[in-house]
Amino acid sequence: MSEIELTPEYLLSLSSKISDFATSKDIHAAEVMFLDSRKIQIMCSGQSISTARETSELGFAIRVLRNNTEGFSYTNKHDVDSLKQCATEAINMAGVSPPKPGSRFSLPADYSEIEGIFSKNLADTTIDEIIVYANEILKPFQESPIDIKTELSTILISETGIGIVNSLGVEGFYKTNAMNGGFIAIAREGEKVGSMVTDDFFTRNPSTIDFRKFGQDLCERAVRNIRAEKATGIESDIVVFEPNAVFNPLYLTMTLALAADKVQRNQSMWKDKLADTVAVKELEFVDDPHTKEAGTGARIFDDEGVPTQKIDLIKDGVLENFIFDELTASRAQTVSTGNSYRGQGGTSFMSPPNFIFTNGGMISPGKQTPEELIEDIQTGITFEYFSGSITFENGVFSGVAKGAQLIKNGSIEKPLTNVTISGNVFDVLNNIEGFGNDLKLVNAMMRTPSIRVKGITISTQK
Repeated sequence: MSEIELTPEYLLSLSSKISDFATSKDIHAAEVMFLDSRKIQIMCSGQSISTARETSELGFAIRVLRNNTEGFSYTNKHDVDSLKQCATEAINMAGVSPPKPGSRFSLPADYSEIEGIFSKNLADTTIDEIIVYANEILKPFQESPIDIKTELSTILISETGIGIVNSLGVEGFYKTNAMNGGFIAIAREGEKVGSMVTDDFFTRNPSTIDFRKFGQDLCERAVRNIRAEKATGIESDIVVFEPNAVFNPLYLTMTLALAADKVQRNQSMWKDKLADTVAVKELEFVDDPHTKEAGTGARIFDDEGVPTQKIDLIKDGVLENFIFDELTASRAQTVSTGNSYRGQGGTSFMSPPNFIFTNGGMISPGKQTPEELIEDIQTGITFEYFSGSITFENGVFSGVAKGAQLIKNGSIEKPLTNVTISGNVFDVLNNIEGFGNDLKLVNAMMRTPSIRVKGITISTQK
């Protein structure tokens, strides 16, 4: 007997068969989601490539509803008997699970295609080609007169087909691929060791990335950190959050405050702020997954099969919308916005939908260059990313400003160490003084420019 070709059409048909099987067992509704993924990964350590591997995985997730209870199970097997067994396990779980009021599955809807989220050229990229890209990044490390090494650095090409079927008539499939790179660099000069620096890239077209320049920039920043001076007595409250620093703490806090599950649990500072001003008038925050520029957030439907959509979240500083999954939308007697997630990455089929997040979140850029953003600052700091604690419910944060540099008389004067910052994100949003034009995709999922803020407590060691 010849091996079955696991085409999207076959996998959708198989999922429909398993959904029908589940609903024949005194179940009110059934849902089958599958994830078919292939990955090529290059790992780098020191100044060379440490490992290269290619993996693939096919997984199915089955959810069922019986009255107000939900059952869930998953499997890596794709034969009919194994999938029926998986469905039976989900049915049995529904029989013993506590009630979950408001549970429901998505209804059929039209899906909009997103141009450019799958690249045939990228799909044909080989391990040998990725090794060439990695070596280009590593050349500046190898050529530097100063000892610079990488740690936990990788280039990953991922290709994923996502399908979902439910007994209410939903059937959807889309395929996406991308190349991600994440590198860490640390420089040493004699006994002196600089703090680590990080950077990442995301693309569906490797020809748009200058890999050697990426490595060179990383090395230059690592060397800069060796020269960093211990910060003392910075009498200022003006801080420039560079794009990577915006993600945490600002972006994460904003997004969680917009999530309907947090609102309904009274864990959001914005729970009663719909249609109120929550930020400076210039702040525009939109969720737009219908563009390839949204990185991994570009998706046709969410993890419950609900079509994604463009949503104005904050417009002219006013809170316009919250984001919902099916459960929270049911409890609020509204419709899901298509922002349901389950797990992370290539293993997301191992979890039922369990959190709400933006798909293609973007903070709109301003018109000022990074240089113009600081040209009238007498004293302040700019920094690359934040490392510390944050309480998302109330927005309070405190920690180290990594990659900090002193701003003096409108220009960057020197790199700094031992700088800590603290504040409250919800206050920060009302104390923004400017947005840069340097829009960047951060963590492959969020676009933001640099943001200049006042009212931040800057502390240094005595």
